Amino acid sequence: MHNYLVVTMNCYDRNYKTGSIIDSSKAGLIKEYQTVVEKGPMVRGIEVGDVVFINPQKYIEIKHHFKDADANNVQQDDMHAILRIPRFTIYDGEDGASREVMMIDDGSVYFVAEGEEFNENPTIITPDKPKIILS
Repeated sequence: MHNYLVVTMNCYDRNYKTGSIIDSSKAGLIKEYQTVVEKGPMVRGIEVGDVVFINPQKYIEIKHHFKDADANNVQQDDMHAILRIPRFTIYDGEDGASREVMMIDDGSVYFVAEGEEFNENPTIITPDKPKIILS
């Protein structure tokens, strides 16, 4: 537990945009980047509030479901990848609000992002049309 991080578990929403195209294929998937909520005492170089990029390879478990051989004696394999990241609920403040978080080890972090979180779907503000004043 000493080298573990607790990070947010933010997911892509239904209207995720790639450029100007809405990409619904990522809807509900966990984002590759998360914000650190808490860190263990042995974690170095990562602070609470940092945005980290997670390497999910360590948490992927492959399940094989073998089926009976068909008429040509070909064995079929139905393979599924399951992502097993330890997750749990934390309760914030006195109002009882809760949120899902994940616990990862510091070796599962690709890198720490420099900068701040940004709004993926910002409100577009168009400037007013310039006014021509004739005198």
